[in-house]
Amino acid sequence: MSLRTATVALALVAGLVALAACERQADTIDDSKVLATVNGQPITETELEQYRQLRQAREPIADKAKEREVVLKEMIDRVLLAQKAEANGLDKDPEVQALLKRVRENILVQAMIRRNLKDNPITDDELKTRFDKEVRDTHKTEYQVRHILVKDEDEARDIIKQLKGKGSFENLAKKHSIDVQSGKNGGSLGWINQGMVVPEFFEGVSRLEKGAVSSEPVKSDFGWHVIKVENTRAAKIPTFEEFMGDRQARANFQRRLQDEHVEQMVKELRASAKITTSE
Repeated sequence: MSLRTATVALALVAGLVALAACERQADTIDDSKVLATVNGQPITETELEQYRQLRQAREPIADKAKEREVVLKEMIDRVLLAQKAEANGLDKDPEVQALLKRVRENILVQAMIRRNLKDNPITDDELKTRFDKEVRDTHKTEYQVRHILVKDEDEARDIIKQLKGKGSFENLAKKHSIDVQSGKNGGSLGWINQGMVVPEFFEGVSRLEKGAVSSEPVKSDFGWHVIKVENTRAAKIPTFEEFMGDRQARANFQRRLQDEHVEQMVKELRASAKITTSE
């Protein structure tokens, strides 16, 4: 799962493991095989697997036998460090306690996200409904585009003036564009469609006819664009079956809907909560 919230939680979970990788809750029963003991504290098969999954998200090891060896050694070292920290009273330090509180909070966030997604799985019908809506909302044309990106509006307007005077778009792009990658190719961005570029830029592109150059510069967060549409063609939109046949596309699409499920849960929690702030 690659939810933004989950990613943040995972990083903090790893921090907690670093402090107490194998410490058990009093009410937790773990009867899996004990792989090692560190000053009397056991490290079990279950704990190793949990830590391995966390570690793999940060630093995967292809060789499974090697991974197991590395993970167990790392867990032993972490337990030793955690025991040393407790022996020195660091677990009572206010700053450490505050960090542990935040980490515990994020572990619970991660658990709640998992529970929500388990209880409200993304169905094929939901995927189909969203796919059909996005197809309806998708711009049906692709554009072969060049652009010249500059820092200020006056410079963009001067370039447009030069183009009206028969200046070469490609040469002006090479000379003036701060988009170095496209600039060295005469401003060429190749074929683009909706979603590949920022909305302001695509809106500017979609207003132009084939062969036209923008008469007004287009502003985006990157600067000011002068745009030329060299060609157009119908966008190739896959069928739902074709789209679902692409495992990566399906996974990404499903994660987007999972994001929305989590966002909706948070929205409902906010609506029913009593929240006060000092700002």
